[in-house]
Amino acid sequence: MSLLLITVSGMVLIVLSADYFTNGIEWVGFRIHLDEGAVGSLLAAIGTALPETLVPVIAILFGRGQSESSIGLGAILGAPFMLATVGFLVIGLGLLWTGRKSLSLDKQSHMTGDLQFFLIAFGLALLATILPRLWHPVVAVGLFGLYGWHAWTLVKGQGGHKAESARPSQALRLSSGPEPPLWAALVQVALALLGLIMGAHFFVTALNGMTGIIHISAFLLSVIVTPVATELPEVLNSVIWIRRHKDTLAVGNVTGAMAFQSSVVPALGIGLTSWQLDPLELLTGIVAWLATLWIWLRSRSGPLKVSELLTAGLFYILYIGMIIGMTSH
Repeated sequence: MSLLLITVSGMVLIVLSADYFTNGIEWVGFRIHLDEGAVGSLLAAIGTALPETLVPVIAILFGRGQSESSIGLGAILGAPFMLATVGFLVIGLGLLWTGRKSLSLDKQSHMTGDLQFFLIAFGLALLATILPRLWHPVVAVGLFGLYGWHAWTLVKGQGGHKAESARPSQALRLSSGPEPPLWAALVQVALALLGLIMGAHFFVTALNGMTGIIHISAFLLSVIVTPVATELPEVLNSVIWIRRHKDTLAVGNVTGAMAFQSSVVPALGIGLTSWQLDPLELLTGIVAWLATLWIWLRSRSGPLKVSELLTAGLFYILYIGMIIGMTSH
């Protein structure tokens, strides 16, 4: 099968699955009485984080060479890097597409809290690289605990909102009734997740084939190329929600995934690898942290404007420029 056909098949599967996932996850949140902030930052974020989480886990657990280790570390660092830069850039472009100048988030949004959690957890993960390996298990367990606490606060803090306030705007795809049962929504979400994972796998396979032609290092492949596919679910879900004027869900999907990717996934890397980041790997993490700091600071002064969201993309361009400079010597 040609690389072009595999690429197109993966893209089509991801697009269709993302539509079914966003629709289904809204109904799951509605049926279990979660507000949109918790649905976006917790349910949608963890669900769409599965594809990129599988990449480092499989590479680290089943890989035996330095190349697999580099792919694992690159995937761990590349996911939050892409979300913190390209993720917010795409949200800004989505707002431009709908003719709006800024985000419109309701009081249920957990964006600022998610970003603050990312800065603490991911900062701790990066700091672990200079700590003695004796402390690595402690940091890994601490990151798992931090995310558990964060998830609990999302669920606990949303109480009091009526389910009607988060009622989905569209009927469940797999049900014709106005009040679909929870099991129907769960089945749709599970099928959509399967489609997202399969689509990302097809896309990654095609990209791997392309990099064999253009020749790129395993780390750069996993940081720059692979996340293009594995982060498509979050990005596409957010674009769909932005078009539906559900900004709280759109942003929560990205920032919630960032919270997960800054704690649980690095904890796996810290616990299963030596976690001795080289300058290029450390640079990737620092740029992701700085991009998040920018968005967090701007979010505290009012609704995020399109220009502020687009600025996050400049961190990606800056990173590419520094990579070119470092690898050309």
